[in-house]
Amino acid sequence: MRFLDFELEEKDLVSVANELIQRTQSGVRSHVLTINALIAYEYIHNEEYCRALHKVNYVVPDGSGVLKAIKLISKRNLERVPGIDLMLKLCELSAEKGLSIFLLGSKETVVTKTTEKLKQRFPLIDIVGYHSGFFTQEENDTIVSKINASSADILFVGMGVPRQELWIAENAERLQAKILMGVGGSFDVVSGNLKRAPLWMQRAGLEWLYRVVREPGKRLKIIPKLFSFETYVIRSYLESRRGGSR
Repeated sequence: MRFLDFELEEKDLVSVANELIQRTQSGVRSHVLTINALIAYEYIHNEEYCRALHKVNYVVPDGSGVLKAIKLISKRNLERVPGIDLMLKLCELSAEKGLSIFLLGSKETVVTKTTEKLKQRFPLIDIVGYHSGFFTQEENDTIVSKINASSADILFVGMGVPRQELWIAENAERLQAKILMGVGGSFDVVSGNLKRAPLWMQRAGLEWLYRVVREPGKRLKIIPKLFSFETYVIRSYLESRRGGSR
């Protein structure tokens, strides 16, 4: 189905992960976007970000705000595909299929710990390289060359929204990995640097609230953007109702 300008995959987590692995094995490039309310807000209000997201070709719904918007406007119930869960499932399948991974993002200590944790969780995983997300524009070409030299099949970029999507879009044509995916703060969670919301909060769509409570200085500024997106959705819904009543 269509949401904003994106064609959303209507599959569950396992089906999405399996399809992405199959696409990779067939040599098909997948620029993956796990769309949530913050991404949708940036897409609507940030012209540069909007242009960057025009390059994605595989979009799944992540975030309760997006799912509620889809249900309100389209009367459709889609299954959520959380970015961190998709990342972990791809790690599991890549270990089984002999595909390799590069991690880019977060602090050096965090991405290093993430690599260690993933190797403990998936003993056969092939992480061929990693690098922190803190580098200058002058270092960018070196980072791209390092990723390509690793021959990684999958590139996870954990730089946060909107930076990670902007970086992927800027460098996509030069990157050789078959899966390019922004994973937000997933490295912080996998490394143990940040706890994930309890399962009941995840199921209730309150993961965003848990993050605000745990990281108020970093997350409070996001709340106005989330409410702005909700306002956009309600306005769009009312406009569609008026249009349909004529």
